[in-house]
Parts: sequence; C-alpha cells; structure tokens
Amino acid sequence: MKATKQSLQKGLLILIIFALTHFSWATSLPIISGKVTSTVSEIVSYATVHLKGTTMGCMTDDNGYFSIQAPAGDYTIVVSMLGFETVEQQISLINGEESNLNITIEEKTSLLNEVVIIGNNEANLLKKKGFTVNMVSGGSLNLQSVQATELLDKTAGVRIRQSGGVGSKIDYNINGLSGNSVRVFINGISIRNYGSSFSLSSIPSEQIERIEVYKGVVPAHLSEDALGGAINVILKQNVSSNNLRASYSYGSFNTQQMSVDGSYKEEKSGLTFDGSVYYNTSDNDFKVWGDQVYITDVDTWKLNYIKAKRFHDGYESYGLRGNIGFTDVKWADSFMVGLLYSDMNKDVQHGGTMEVVYGNRRTGQQTKMASLKYDKNDFLVKNLDVHSVASYTHSNRWVVDTIADMYYWNGQRLWNEDKQSYYQWNRGGGEAGIATLADNLEKSIAYRMNVSYAPHPQHQFHVNYLFNHFSRDIDDPLLPQAEQALTDTRNMAKHIWGGTYENEWMNGRLKSFVFFKHYMQNVSLADPVKTGNTYQVTQVDRTVNHNGYGAGIAYKLFPKVLLQSSYEHALRLPESNEVLGNKSENINATYQLEPEKSHNINLGLLLGTFIWKKHSMKGDINFFVRNIFDMIQRGETSTDGYYGYENLGKVLSKGFDAEYNYEYDNKLFLTYGISMFNARFNLRYNENGAEYSYYKDHLRNAPYFTMNTGAEYVLKSVLQKDSRLRLNYQFNYVHKFYKNWESIGGENKATIPTQDVHNLGMIYTFPNKRVSVGLNAKNILNKQVFDNWALQKPGRSFHVKISYRIL
Repeated sequence: MKATKQSLQKGLLILIIFALTHFSWATSLPIISGKVTSTVSEIVSYATVHLKGTTMGCMTDDNGYFSIQAPAGDYTIVVSMLGFETVEQQISLINGEESNLNITIEEKTSLLNEVVIIGNNEANLLKKKGFTVNMVSGGSLNLQSVQATELLDKTAGVRIRQSGGVGSKIDYNINGLSGNSVRVFINGISIRNYGSSFSLSSIPSEQIERIEVYKGVVPAHLSEDALGGAINVILKQNVSSNNLRASYSYGSFNTQQMSVDGSYKEEKSGLTFDGSVYYNTSDNDFKVWGDQVYITDVDTWKLNYIKAKRFHDGYESYGLRGNIGFTDVKWADSFMVGLLYSDMNKDVQHGGTMEVVYGNRRTGQQTKMASLKYDKNDFLVKNLDVHSVASYTHSNRWVVDTIADMYYWNGQRLWNEDKQSYYQWNRGGGEAGIATLADNLEKSIAYRMNVSYAPHPQHQFHVNYLFNHFSRDIDDPLLPQAEQALTDTRNMAKHIWGGTYENEWMNGRLKSFVFFKHYMQNVSLADPVKTGNTYQVTQVDRTVNHNGYGAGIAYKLFPKVLLQSSYEHALRLPESNEVLGNKSENINATYQLEPEKSHNINLGLLLGTFIWKKHSMKGDINFFVRNIFDMIQRGETSTDGYYGYENLGKVLSKGFDAEYNYEYDNKLFLTYGISMFNARFNLRYNENGAEYSYYKDHLRNAPYFTMNTGAEYVLKSVLQKDSRLRLNYQFNYVHKFYKNWESIGGENKATIPTQDVHNLGMIYTFPNKRVSVGLNAKNILNKQVFDNWALQKPGRSFHVKISYRIL
C-alpha cells in the first residue's frame, strides 16, 4: 500500500511538472484569436475559420475558440458551419499585436420539423467525452403553437406523459425510467425550486433557447441525484444583441398563449438586462369517451356510455422573469441578479382515473423567486473557471376541496330523489378525501458551485457542490385545532459533493472521464399522530449518507464515427412529498425511506455528419441497461383515502434508442426516431417470502415501444419575394401496453391501445423576417390518445400563432 501511495504521489508530481512546462511561445507574427458562438448556443466547435483568399485558417476547438497567425495586412475573416449562415468580417492585423474577435453566427431559418438536433457544440462536446445526450433547440418551434413538452416528446428515448390538457400533471420518461427518477432543471436549477406555476407547461416555447436531455449518466456539474437521466431547459439569455419579440396564439378549447421577451446590453459598461412575461389560459373542454365515461341511471343503476366535454378543467397561468447585471467585464463573464414571479390556478376534473368525476376541487400556486448568478473563466489564474448560482424561493400552494357532491360526466350532479338532496362522496367532506382549505407555505434555498481547472489542454478537473434546503409550513383551518397546534415546520436538507477528472489521449481520438459523488440528506419535523381521541407528537431527525461514482469513454474509430460508453452507480434521494407527506394530496409521511439505487450502463455509436453534394445525413444509436433496486413505489391506499411510499421494487430495464436525420439542399428535412426497452419487475419475493405473481412482468402502465417520424419542406418566395413557407408533418406511434401487471387478470386484461397520431403544420415568414404566422393541426384523425392510467388527452385541435420581432 505504501509503495502504491508513493507511486501515485510521483505520478501526480510528474503530471504537475508536465502541465506547468507544456507551453511554448508563438512566433512574432500577428495573431487573430477569438470565440465563435451562435444565436442558439454559447459554444460552436469545429466551425471553419479562414482568411478569405488565403490558405490560412483553422477549426474552432471543443470550446469554440480559434487562433490564426498571419502576416500583417487587411483581411476578410470567414466563419462557416453546416446549419448556420456564413459570416464575413473585415479585420486589420498589425505586427506585434494580437487581435481578439468574438463572432456570432445565426442558425439557418430552415429547420427540421420544429426540432434542430444541434451539431458540433455542447451536445457533441459531451458526447465526445462519453455522455449519452441529445440537445434540441426551438428553431421554428418558436413560431408554432407547440409546447416544450411536445418538442421533447419527439426525441428518441424520451416519452412525455401528460394527464390531460394544458397545465395537467407531467411525467417524464427516459428509457423506461420515469417520475422522480428523472430530474428536470431550468437553467441548471431544479424545477422543484420554481414550483408548478413555472413549469414546462407554462413556459412559452419562444422563451426556450435549447433543451439538454441526458440519458442515464448525468454530468457532475448538474450536481443532482438523478437515477434515470435528466432534462435541462435553458431559457433565452442571448444578450449579444438588443432584441424584443412578442407572440400570440389561439387555438381549440379556447387555448391562448401570449409572450413578450427581450434583452438589452450597454456595450461600454457591460450593463445587461433580459426579461420576459407570459400568460396562458385554456378551458381544456375537449371531448372524452370510453369505458370510464358514462352516466349512471340512479333508478336502475345502469351505465350509459357517452361522449362528453370536460367541464371542470380550466387552467390559467402567468408570470414574469427579469435578470439584470453585467456581462463580459473584467471581473465577471456574467454577474446577474434575477427575479421571478408566477401564478397558476387549475380546476381538477377527476381523480386518479376518469371514473371519479370532480366538479368543485381546485388547486393553485404562487411562486416568488430571487437568484444570483456568477460566472468567470480564468478566475484569478488562467484555465480556472468558476460558475455559481444561488436562489431563494417562496411559494404558496393551495387546495380547495370542501363540497362532496357527486357529478356525472355531463356536468350535472347526482340527485337522490328519496332524500331530496345530492349524492355525496363519503370521504370526509371533500371530493378527493377529507375537506381541505390547505394553504402550504414552502420555502427553498438552493446553491450550486462548479469549479474547473485545466492544468493542461488534455487534462481537466472539476469540483462541484450542491446545497438545497426545503421547508413546508402547513396551514389548513379545517384541521382540528389540536392537530394544528402540534404541527411543526417540516424540513429537508440535501448536500451533494462531486469531483470529476477528464482527459484525452491519442491526439484527441480517445477521451474519458471518471467522477465521484457523496450524498447527504437530513429530515427533521414534528408530526402529530391521532391515537383514539388524543394526539401524540412523533419527532423525526434523520440523516443518511451515500456515495455514487461513474466513468465514461469515447473513441473516434474514424473521422465521423464515434464509439462511446459510460457507467454510473446512480442514486436518488427521496423527494419531499415521499418523505414528508402532503395531506392536501392525501400522502402520508414515510420517514425511513432509503434512496433508490441503480447501475446504469450505456453503449452508443455516433455517425456523421456525412455530406455528399447536396445531401447530408447523420445518426446515432444507444444501447442501455438499468438495474434498479430499493425502488420507491407508492403503497396501497388505506380506507381513509391516504397512502404512503415504500422501498419495494427492483427493476431491470434493457433496450435501445436510435435517431436518423437527412437533409437535401437545405430544402427537404427528414427525421426518424425509435425507442424500445424491456423493463421488468425484478423482485421475486416479498418480505414474507412469498413470490410476487408479477415477477418478471413488464412494468405496468408503461409504454415500451415508441416511434416518431418527421418531414419538412421549405419553399422560398411564395406570394412575395424573399418570403419563406415551411410545410411540416409529424407522426408519433406508441404501441399498446398493459394498464396493470400482465400476469394479473384473465384474457380481457385492461390495455392502453396502440396510438398513432398525425400532425400537420405550416409557417409563413414575411420578407422582412420580422413577422411569421404559424398554423397547426394536431391529431388530425381525432384518435383517442391516452397517458397515465388511461387518462385521455385532447383530440383533434387547430391553432394559429403570430410572432413579431420588434427589434
């Protein structure tokens, strides 16, 4: 052991000496250097940069930087990149001087089916290190009446499951893992800190710059406890130019969305501002039908199945966001103070299934958030980069459920002729359970710091830290006074430390990384428990510690063929609702929950981009294994309508996803994605030694085979010179799957039927490029579309959207 330690010390000393001495001075020729960025990305790697009319040039590196030496004189520097407009700029080089030039290139306006798979930038940078990641940007999505959730749903391996129309609950599924196993971020901050009033259902698509989708292994810089992957939504903060945009859309079911966003920068001082406002509303009164939609004849108790409009599912949300500070100054690349306010109100149409119809239950949330962000590359010393963000969130979340009347699906209440009153649910005074006017005050403090140091271009070290503290004060005037008096603030704190080492060998053909994480969680509260006619207080103060680790490798087999693989021993700490409970949602506290754990393995192949004349194509395929144990699952519901969570299951999931993209002459764009996984319940015996009847069954209520296909064609100078018309088509397919365990029940087991949905769209952009009009027809064949537990989603709908770029 001592000899090994000495060898490690010697090796580290040699590495440090090598890193400090591996520099050389350039010749005295003038140098032009800088960084290439784009309107959709902070990094554009492998763009071509050359001096026009000469043979002098280079390609940008993994971080978008370039450097060219040339004799003194006047030149035209040219920057080009597939999928972006070519940029030319005049420059003069003077002997003995170094010129620095930052160039922004614009994305071509002809974009694939609202979704652009970004090429050589952050996505490829991470893929070349061994991560399995997709990155999509809005593109022409910003000009159509589509939500961010619809954009994500077209990514191979990702399935967005929504419990109804606009504003309904969303469940994210990545390669078979869903729920809290998938972490979602907005600008690198957990979506939990924003509250449900500021979510992917409410954020207008035109305010989104890009979305990063990590499958399996999650980079340490996100410093989170993601088990099955992560989604990071990056909002537009492009302050390279002053801009102001506005949009309005109207569609079926009285769905309206309005948005204004813009940014301003004073070049001399670096003073920077960006902000946005939005408003969304929808009646969500689309028609539903099927074996759960019926009217009961109270005389004969016969069920009459009908096609009915949803009558209590209205949704409204609005919010504003602003950031002010300084960018590109000596002491900071970015120093921004941010404020966010959002508000949401939502009617609740039904319970966990569509058989239980509500007519009065409502919920809502109001969120206020302040944030502070600081970024600086070359902090104090060269190649030492610091990125940090802190936030404080104050949220009020309320539920109103005080009327227990039963409703038919036609919106009428059930009348009891004998008692001359309406039938009521016998659940404690409310539709969903005990009557409540709960108004929970939730506070969250979050802090993340990422520090990176590169002692040598081929070696980089990262240190990461995340702190998150969550507290909830419960206020419900309908609770007994004795219980209110004994109810204490519920607290949950989480610390995650991480370290990563990255390197590259063989002239960049081989890249790898290793990382380590340490997780700590503390839960403390006083919980009143009723025993007979008295209350007893249960004091809880529990701390758990766990470790995680992982590694990845990427090898360039050929110039445009990359083989990648990664592994992670992943861990997910229990969420606040799972541990602390939530009476307003009928969830009991479960203080002794253990974290979920998983072994995640990925093996992928990236191909392209291959270019031949006017044709270009690229693709990738990813194989994965997820072996999960101590899975946190919802327990059985008790007679009073409450339930808790428990560590129960083991799941083994194997599968693959693949994507293919084709382009012809910047006019025709085709895309195809497929995902298939075999996720099975892998726990054989229960705690009493009895074998589970559904051992080795497919996971219930989980789709396992999906496909999507898209096509877009671009026409120029239609009706007006220099105008542009884009026609697009999208097809989504979900194979049928069992609603419950496939081993339980007879031949006529409940299934979610196969779903094939066709969408059409068009965008007309006027010659001045400032005004665009988008038309969308969704689910044009009016197919029944289901998600969680056979909850029906909207049928055929039509939408129009007007976008105006003011500046």
